[in-house]
Amino acid sequence: MDYRTVLDTNNWVSYFIIEKYDEIVAMTEKGVVFLHSKPSVAELREVLTRQKFQKYNFNVEKLLYFYTQISEFVKTTPQFTDCPDPKDNFLFDLAIQGKADFLVSGDKKVLETPLKSESIKVRSLTAFKAEL
Repeated sequence: MDYRTVLDTNNWVSYFIIEKYDEIVAMTEKGVVFLHSKPSVAELREVLTRQKFQKYNFNVEKLLYFYTQISEFVKTTPQFTDCPDPKDNFLFDLAIQGKADFLVSGDKKVLETPLKSESIKVRSLTAFKAEL
């Protein structure tokens, strides 16, 4: 069974900091299909280049390549407007338009955003991994 999944930027960055690429690959082997879009790539690029992450010496292009290769591209258009933090609306667009089963985030505002689609489960990373 495939689990179409949007993993929030905060989770990708955490995995990159602790260099747990094998855990991401293992999830895909369990049937997780990660999704990405132009806005999600742009957000990840912007976050990885922030001053506070300079100490990790990220090879941003390499990480973005990994991200786009391990996930499926979904063309999205801005539609969702209900997230309390408007800059996170793109995650919901990706989840809805990508027909995701899961939207995984560590952001409280994302986790508490009401979603009309009952087919998309919004979970923390811990809860998501427990469901796999």
